[in-house]
Amino acid sequence: MGPAGGEAAEWLGVVGRLPGLLEVAGVRADEVDAVVLTHVHLDHVGWSADGSVPRFRNAEYVVQRDEVEHVRGGATYERMIRPIVDAGQLRVVDGEIALHGMRLVPTPGHTPGHQSVVTSRAVLGGDVLVHPAQARWPELTYVHERDPAVAVTSRREVLAMAAALGIPLATSHPHAALSGDARPVASAGAGDVVCPPYKL
Repeated sequence: MGPAGGEAAEWLGVVGRLPGLLEVAGVRADEVDAVVLTHVHLDHVGWSADGSVPRFRNAEYVVQRDEVEHVRGGATYERMIRPIVDAGQLRVVDGEIALHGMRLVPTPGHTPGHQSVVTSRAVLGGDVLVHPAQARWPELTYVHERDPAVAVTSRREVLAMAAALGIPLATSHPHAALSGDARPVASAGAGDVVCPPYKL
């Protein structure tokens, strides 16, 4: 999400904690050798650069080519990705690849070059799902999906992959687990709470 004062922190109402979490884990920024960018939205790349230099100076930053083409020239690209490009640390890939014992798998839809990370312990889905109800009904779309039909396909594939591997699917949103049963509602009136009010 990035630091206090960063754009994503302003609209999400939450400040990112990555540097502090790395410190608690005993990991220095110069020890990080790979950063996977699931996609280039501010709430996912907010710690990528520190001003005009990459935050993780010894890391390669890995992103799908379709994502770079989608964001090139935009404000987020210039602020967060351009410093990585200028430092020669951006690795642009096409499709599924192996990386340090993990697999990077294209999961487009939310953005054209969205990717997920498959480890031995979890599938890290980025924004392939943004609400708990989508785990039960992957066909549920939302306004910030670039290509809703493709996003639905990616959701179904990621859910099936996690189930087949017997590992959890971790996503960036929601920030809290859904409690109770998710079920269709025939109709809703003014003031009815149909979905928990998550900040997306």
